[in-house]
Amino acid sequence: MSSSRAKPSTLQYAPVSLHDDGEVSSESLEKRISEDDHSVPLLEASDSLPTDSSLAPSKPPQLPKLILYFSFALALLSAVNVALLPATLSKWQSYPFSGSDVEALPYGDARLGLDRVADFMPPPKVYNHAWPEKIVRVSRKLKNAVWGNGAQVYVTVEKDSTIMRFPIPSADVDANTCALSWRPPPEFSVRAKDLITKGDVTELEVWQLVAPSATSANGISTMDELDYDILAYSSLPVRGELLGVLDLTAKPNSTTLDFACPRTESLVVEIRCQRVACHVSFMQIDIAPRFGFELVRRRD
Repeated sequence: MSSSRAKPSTLQYAPVSLHDDGEVSSESLEKRISEDDHSVPLLEASDSLPTDSSLAPSKPPQLPKLILYFSFALALLSAVNVALLPATLSKWQSYPFSGSDVEALPYGDARLGLDRVADFMPPPKVYNHAWPEKIVRVSRKLKNAVWGNGAQVYVTVEKDSTIMRFPIPSADVDANTCALSWRPPPEFSVRAKDLITKGDVTELEVWQLVAPSATSANGISTMDELDYDILAYSSLPVRGELLGVLDLTAKPNSTTLDFACPRTESLVVEIRCQRVACHVSFMQIDIAPRFGFELVRRRD
């Protein structure tokens, strides 16, 4: 085979002869095609073409076998750890950490035991209770009317109010925090029918009475000398501060904000209502089940 190859001759343009009617002559077209076929050289074998040996498939790599061996070793190690887990846990339970071991931990004792829960919770509020010893109804409309000491609680909007005298509850320690509380009757008890409420009874005002009225009879000068059997609205004692409000619809009870217990032996308050169509009436009798107004004093 000659090392040098003949270059293809340069293609030259040859006009195609036409018939008189303008159509291409078939003899001219066939001659042109035959000349083009002889002018293009045929492909010759080259030494650079790939051989059959180079197209043979390569050997598979060793990586899949390594992955298989590694997975098998990992599964074997996991099985050994699971088999040793019961023995490890039993050994750990048999030898718990001592106090010195716990203190040597980098973050100290971060565990919370049930025996320590009480140290983190505030103590419950425990109160001593006192029932009113004097209950008197007075009427702004009937200023000179006298009902005297009894058990009737009668409060209406801007007309009627009730005066109560509470003994100061005793305290085990020197606690000086008191509050007025409303205890509603049990929902399904017979005494639930004894309470009559109308209108808005969510804000009953509790006012402290601090001094006898200047118009009171007998010229008394202290609240301890006040005669509740002849008390009327015209001789109503002087109001002091508003101790708070009570919501008679609250469950299970309603309590005013805490205030300082008076240093005297008793606390006299007036319960009145300024809400729309407010009406409260019942007999506060000391029988079970109890319900009504009471004075409470915190023990702690």
